[in-house]
Amino acid sequence: MNNFIILTPTFNDWQSLNKLFGEINKNIIGFKGIFKIVVINDASTIKPKFNLNKIKNFNIVEVINLKKNLGSQKSIYLGLKYLRKKNVKAIITVIDSDGEDDPKKISELIKLAIKKPNSIITANRLVRTENIFFKLLYKIHLIITFLFTGQYIDFGNYSSFNSSNLKKLLSNENLWLAYSAGVKKNSENIQKVYANKKKRYFGKSKANFSFLLNHSLNIISVFKFAVLRNSFIYSLILYLFFLISKKFLILGLILLIIVFNVVIFYRRKSKINFHNCLSLIKNVKKYKN
Repeated sequence: MNNFIILTPTFNDWQSLNKLFGEINKNIIGFKGIFKIVVINDASTIKPKFNLNKIKNFNIVEVINLKKNLGSQKSIYLGLKYLRKKNVKAIITVIDSDGEDDPKKISELIKLAIKKPNSIITANRLVRTENIFFKLLYKIHLIITFLFTGQYIDFGNYSSFNSSNLKKLLSNENLWLAYSAGVKKNSENIQKVYANKKKRYFGKSKANFSFLLNHSLNIISVFKFAVLRNSFIYSLILYLFFLISKKFLILGLILLIIVFNVVIFYRRKSKINFHNCLSLIKNVKKYKN
């Protein structure tokens, strides 16, 4: 018999979370084992409300209430570290609570995680639901990330894996900075499952230019040494072009690359000590069916 844990962060959106419970409940029928939901309550200002009648296939809902708002990336890291401290033995699935991660894919992710215990199973996105402008920005983000890091990261938080992988995943601050980049950096084996990004259950998406810029910088900062190496190569090539063309705009591009590297290195230093993140837990509450 297997143990299964569904880990999801949320901030105030209890309506979406309850709908997600029902959708996951329908898509885990057939699995033999104990299912548990772990919710990271990211210092919500709205009191939690659960409709447990819709989740007969889950045995326990555990809510980790945080003292301060951390954002989804750091909340996921904290939740995984909490599970690591509890020494859980389970198939862990990370999923966003707003409905954008398709719960119909959860069965496929879990089955592959059972079959490949040494791999991280990621849900790589095909079709996105944002407007054309945001889709363009996202493509630019993917290209810039690839040019500076050598990594094409087209997946988010949605993933599934055996808990035996937690030690390596949590071995440094990479996952704390950006979940997808941390998985890419800290994992030797990644298996892809392709899934369309769905629309939010309720409300508007928080994804905007500011969010994407901040997220992109966090992802890129995980690969700081690759960024430094590639930046040096690009700067050298640009300088050679400057010697030939004598166009000072090229020097401006080199300066921009230098500033970019300073920003990346600064972001890694301006973070809460991830080693002590469990001290940010206010309390843990359990709800049983």
